[in-house]
Amino acid sequence: MSRSTLWVAAISCLCIGYALGVGTRIIGDRAAREDSSQQRHRRPDARQPEVAAPSSPDFAAEPLDAPAVLGRGPGADTSRPRTDLQALTACARSTDTKTAEHCLQQLDAIGIQDPQVRGTFLQLISAQQDPAAKARILENITPAPLPPEDLALFLKELALVRQSPDPEVRADGLIRTAVWDHSEALAGVLRKGLYDENPEVARAAATAVLASNVRTQEIKDALLMQASDAAPDSQLHRSALEALRDFPLSRDEYAIYRMAYDRSSTDSQK
Repeated sequence: MSRSTLWVAAISCLCIGYALGVGTRIIGDRAAREDSSQQRHRRPDARQPEVAAPSSPDFAAEPLDAPAVLGRGPGADTSRPRTDLQALTACARSTDTKTAEHCLQQLDAIGIQDPQVRGTFLQLISAQQDPAAKARILENITPAPLPPEDLALFLKELALVRQSPDPEVRADGLIRTAVWDHSEALAGVLRKGLYDENPEVARAAATAVLASNVRTQEIKDALLMQASDAAPDSQLHRSALEALRDFPLSRDEYAIYRMAYDRSSTDSQK
C-alpha cells in the first residue's frame, strides 16, 4: 500500500471519529435542551457553559437577618448602603425581641456618626409611644459626639423616657441622659432626679452624677441631704456618699458627710 493511500485512510478514520463525537454531543444536547433548532445550527466546536444562569429565586432579597445583611468580606460590594439600612430597619422592628436587638446592635456597629444610621435610630425611637420601648432602643446606641441640633433630638427622646411612670425606666433614663448630655441643662435634670419620690430613681440620679461633669452647689446639697436622710444600709445612702467624694466640701459640709458616713459604719457593725 502506497504512502498516499495510508494518509487517506488515516484522515478518513479521524474524520469518522470526529463525526461520531460531534454526533454524540448533539444528541446529548438535544436531550438536555428543548430548543433543538438552535442545536442544529451550532458550530461543532462551540463550547457549552458548564453552569446554567441562576433562576429568579437566586436573586430574591436576602432574609432580614443582620449577619447576612452586614456580614461582608473586604472584597464585598458596598455600593448599596441604603438597601442594608432598609433591611436592618425592618429587622429592628421585628416582634421577636432577640432579633430586633441584634439588628439594633448591627446598626450601632455602623455608628450614629453616619447620618443615615442616626436618622434610622431616631425614626425607630420616635415611632414608639411607650417610654420603656424607647429605652430599649436607646440602650443599644453608643453615644458619640454630635452636632448640637442632632444631639437635641436624642435628648428629647430621653426626656420622654424620664417621664415614665415606671421608676425603673425613669432611673435608666437618668443614667443614660448623664452619658449623652454634657450641657449645663444636665444639672437641673439630675437635681430633679435626686429629689424623686422613688428611692431607686434618686439612687440612679446619684450614680448619674458620677458619670457626669456636674459639680454644682445644688447637686452637692441634694447629695448631702440624701446621705443624711436615707437609711444607712440603703443603696441610695451609699451612692450619695460615693458621689460626694468628687465634690470639694467645706468644713460644715464635711461634718455632714462624716456624720452620714459614720452612721453607715455603725450600722454595719451591729
